Amino acid sequence: MKDDQRVRRSLAFKLILSVFSAIAGIFIVIFLYNYTVTRKTLIKGLDAIASNLTESTVYKVDRILFAASKIPENLAVVIEHSNLSEEELKEMLRLVVEINPEIFGSAIAFEPYFKGRKEKFYSFYAYRDSDSVVLTTLGTDRYDYFLMDWYQIPREKKVPYWTEPYFDEGGGNIIMSTYSVPLYYRQGGEREFAGILTVDISLNWLRELVDSIRVFETGFGFLISQNGTFVTHPVEELIINASIFSLAEENDMPMFRELGRHMINRESGFSTTVYKNFFNNEDSWLAYEPVPSNGWSLGVVFPVNELMADTNRLNLAIVLLGSVGLAVIFLVILLISRSITRPLRKLAQAAESFAEGDFDVQLPEIKSGDEIGRLTNSFRYMQKTLAETIGNLKETTEQLRISNEKLEDYSKTLELKVEERTAELVAKNTELDSALQTLKSAQAQLIQSEKLASLGKLTAGIAHEIKNPLNFVNNFAELSADLARELKEEIEKVRDRLEEKDVEYLTEIIGDLESNSLKIHDHGKRADSIIRGMLLHSRGESGQKQPTDLNALLEEYVKLGYHGMRATDSDFNIKIETSYDPSVGMVDVIPQDLSRVFLNIINNSCQATAQKKSEQRDSYFPLLSVSTKRIDNIIEIRIRDNGKGIPPEIMDKIFNPFFTTKQAGSGTGLGLSISFDIVVQQHGGELKVDSNPGEFTEFIIRIPAIKQV
Repeated sequence: MKDDQRVRRSLAFKLILSVFSAIAGIFIVIFLYNYTVTRKTLIKGLDAIASNLTESTVYKVDRILFAASKIPENLAVVIEHSNLSEEELKEMLRLVVEINPEIFGSAIAFEPYFKGRKEKFYSFYAYRDSDSVVLTTLGTDRYDYFLMDWYQIPREKKVPYWTEPYFDEGGGNIIMSTYSVPLYYRQGGEREFAGILTVDISLNWLRELVDSIRVFETGFGFLISQNGTFVTHPVEELIINASIFSLAEENDMPMFRELGRHMINRESGFSTTVYKNFFNNEDSWLAYEPVPSNGWSLGVVFPVNELMADTNRLNLAIVLLGSVGLAVIFLVILLISRSITRPLRKLAQAAESFAEGDFDVQLPEIKSGDEIGRLTNSFRYMQKTLAETIGNLKETTEQLRISNEKLEDYSKTLELKVEERTAELVAKNTELDSALQTLKSAQAQLIQSEKLASLGKLTAGIAHEIKNPLNFVNNFAELSADLARELKEEIEKVRDRLEEKDVEYLTEIIGDLESNSLKIHDHGKRADSIIRGMLLHSRGESGQKQPTDLNALLEEYVKLGYHGMRATDSDFNIKIETSYDPSVGMVDVIPQDLSRVFLNIINNSCQATAQKKSEQRDSYFPLLSVSTKRIDNIIEIRIRDNGKGIPPEIMDKIFNPFFTTKQAGSGTGLGLSISFDIVVQQHGGELKVDSNPGEFTEFIIRIPAIKQV
C-alpha cells in the first residue's frame, strides 16, 4: 500500500500524468472538432439531397392530382351551361375514366328529389373494373351519399374539396381519395345548387410511387393527409387507420407530434432530431414537403446509422491511430522521467526513514555536482544535527511523562469528587421543583374551588330572593286570567242591557287582559325554570332527564347569551343565523345541565368575536351560526363563530380542568371541562371542536335521541 502511494506521489508519476494528459486532451479536442465538422458537412449535403428528393416526388404526385382536379372543374362549367341528357352525362363519365388512366372513377350525384323527381337518389358512377369501365348508379339506404364527406363538405363550403383517404364500401370498394366539385344550374337567372361532380384517385398508385423512394437500405417515404392520417406507409395497417399524432401519443414522442404539426401546416424542412421510426425501429431523421394541390405532406425517413457509417468508420480509424500514438508518447515520457527522477526517488526514501526516526540510514552515493548532489550533502549534515537534538529531546520527554502521570492521577480524583457533589445538587433541585409545581397546582385549584363555592352561595341567595316575588307574579297572573274569564262571563249575562258597541269594546279589552295575563304567567314559568336550574347548579346537583324541546331550549340560551354579552358591552353586536331541524322534537335530557353547556359555548363565541372586532374594527362583522339536525338516533348540534379561532398547540388542552386562555380573573378554566362532562358522562354523547386560527371555531355536540314524543 505504501509502495502504491509512493508511486502515485512521485515526481515521475506527476510528470508522466501531466504531459500525457495534455497530449491526450489535445487529441480529444482534434477528434471532437473533426467529428463535428464532418457531421455538419454531411447534414448540409443531406439537406440538399432531401430537398431535391422530396420536391421531385411531390412534383410527380402534385402533377397527377392537379391534372385530375382540373377535369371535374372544367366539366362542371360545361354541365352548368349545357342541358345534357341523362345518357350524355353517363357517356361523359365513362369517357373521363377511360381516357385518364390515373383516375379510378368519376361520379355525378344530384340533390334529393332533383327537379321534382320521385326518387330520392339520382346519381351515376363510372369506375374501373380490371381492364374495363363499369357504369352503375349510387344511392341506397346503406349507401346514403348525402351524408358522406365527399358530398356534404363541398356542398356546405361551396368550393371544390379533396377528401381524406377512405374505403368506399358500396361504391368503388377500394381505398381512395375523392376530388368533389359543386354543380349548379340556373333558375330564373339565379345559380342554384344541383349536386356534386367527383373524380376518385386510387391510393394504390400513390403508394407505389411513394414506396419507390429508397434511401440507402432501410430509408423509406410516407404520405399523410391534411389532418395527419397516413395515406401511404410501408406498414399497411397504418394506412387510413392511424395518424402521425396517434402514433406519437401511443409511443410518448412529443418531438414526433411537433413534426406532424409542421407537416399539416404545409411547411417543409429537414429535421435532424433523432427518433425511432415505426417501420424498423431504427434511429432516423425526417425530411418533409407539402403537396400544393390538396395540402397533403410527403415525409422521407433517412436512416442515421447508414448515413453516418462512413463518418463513424473514419472517426474509428482516427481513434485507433491516436491511441497508438498516445501509447508511443507514453513510453517516451516514461523513459525520460525515470532517468531524471531515479536519484530523487532514492533520496526521498532516505528522507522517509528520517521521518520514521531512523537517523542511521545510509544515504545514496551521488557524485554529480548538480542540484541533486548538493541536496544529498545537505541531508548528511541535517542527519548528524537531528541525531544529537533528538537524543536531548528524549531525556526531556521522559521527565515530562513522569510529571504528567502524577497530574493525571490528581485530576481524575478531583473530577470524581466534583461529579458526586454535582449529582447530589441536581437531585435536590429536581425534588424542590417538583414540590413547588405540586404546591402551585394545589393552590390554584383551592383558589378556584373557593371562587366556585362563593359563586354558588351567591347564586343560590339571589335565586331564593327572586323566587318569592316571582311566585307572586305567577300566581296573580293566573288569578288575573281567571278573573278576566269570569268578567267576560258576567258581561255575557248582561249583554242585552248594553249597547253592542260597548260589549265589543269591553270584550276586546278583557281579551287583551286575559292574553297579557297568560303571557306573564308563561314567561314567569320560564323564569322559574331558570331559577330552579341556577339552584341546582349552585348546589352541585344534577337534575333528572325529562322530555325537552331541544330546539326551544337552544334558542332560549342563544338569546340569553347574546343579551348577557350586551349587558356587559353595550357596543357589542352580532349576526345570528339559526337552522333548527323540526324532526329533533322532544328529547330526554337534563335541561338545566345541557343549557349550561349551550351558555358556556355561546359566551365563548361572543367573547371571541368581540375580541376580533376590537382588533379589526369595521373590516369585520361578527357572525354566530347555530343549527340542529337529527341523524338516525343521534341529535347533532353545531355552534360556529367567525372569531379568532383556537391555536393548534392548545387544541388538546381546552377540555382540561382549570385551563384557560383568558386574562387572570376573567375565567376559571372550568366551563368547557364541565360542559364535556355533562355531554359525555351525563348524556352519553360526544363533544368535539373544529377550528382554523383567525377564521372560525365550531363546537359539535352529539347526544343520543333516547325518546321522542
